[in-house]
Amino acid sequence: MPKLMDYMISSYPIRIIDPKVEASRLRLRSIRVGQAGHLPGRTLFRSGAVFDQWALVYIVSGGGTYAENGGREQQVRGGSLFFFRPGCSYSFGPPPGGYWDEYYVNFSGSRVSEWLETGLIAGGDVFVAQGIEGLEASFEDILGWMEGGIAGDADRAALLLEEMLLECSLHIQGSNRQWEQGTMPLIREALNACIYEKPDLPGIAAGLHISMSTLRRTVRHSSGYPLHDYIHRLKMAEAKHLLLNTSLQVQEIAGMLHYRDTFYFSRLFKKYMGLSPQTCRNQV
Repeated sequence: MPKLMDYMISSYPIRIIDPKVEASRLRLRSIRVGQAGHLPGRTLFRSGAVFDQWALVYIVSGGGTYAENGGREQQVRGGSLFFFRPGCSYSFGPPPGGYWDEYYVNFSGSRVSEWLETGLIAGGDVFVAQGIEGLEASFEDILGWMEGGIAGDADRAALLLEEMLLECSLHIQGSNRQWEQGTMPLIREALNACIYEKPDLPGIAAGLHISMSTLRRTVRHSSGYPLHDYIHRLKMAEAKHLLLNTSLQVQEIAGMLHYRDTFYFSRLFKKYMGLSPQTCRNQV
C-alpha cells in the first residue's frame, strides 16, 4: 500500500486512500465508505475544521484534545474514539511538541440515519475504546480493501465498518452503564427542579459537566425516550397531580407548566396519559 510524506501532518509516512469505485458499481447502496487513512505520529492541530461527511476516528497512541462547535475541550488519549459529523466545526489534534497515531474512515449514505437512531454513531464526545479486540486490524483491513478499486471489496469495507461500529457501541454502552445509573438521577432531579419553567438544557448539561449530546444519550438509554419526550412526560405527570389534587383550571395548569397554548397542552396530556385533562379530573 503506497505511503506518502507530508511534513505538515507528520514526520512519518502516512497513508490516505480515496474511493476508487463508482457508486453505481456498489451492491450496498445505503452506505459508502469514503476516504480512509492512517496518520502515524500526527503533529498537526486543526482549528475550525468542517467536514462534509461523517468520520470515525480512532487514536492508537499519543494524545491531544477534541472540541465540537467551540464546546468544551475534551482530552484524547491512546484508545480514544470520536466522530466528526458533517456541517459541524472541530478543533482537534495533539499539543505543540506532541503527537498521536490516528486511523480514520469517512462514510455517507441513507443508513447513517439508522445508525444515529440506534446509537451506533454520535457526535460531540470522546469515547474510550480500549479493550475492543482487533480494532486496529479492522482499520487496516478497510484500508486494504479500499486500495484495490474492486467494487466487492468496497462493499466488504462498508460491512466491516458497520461491524466495528456495533462492537464499539456495545463496548461503550457496557462501560457507561454504571456511569449512567449514577448520572440519570441527577439529570432527573435537575429537570424536575425546573418543571414549572422552560428548562435551560445547555445550563443543566454544563452544571453536570456533560455535553448536550451526552445529556440526550443518557436520557434515551436510561428511559427509552428522547429528551424532549421525557421532559413532556415529567410535565404531564405533574399536570395529572395538579388536576387530581387542586381546583386549578386546565388553562392555569398549562400556564404554570409553561405551555402557552391550552389546546396544545391538552393534546399532549391525552397523548401521554391516554385521556383528556377534564376526563382525568372527572373520572379518575
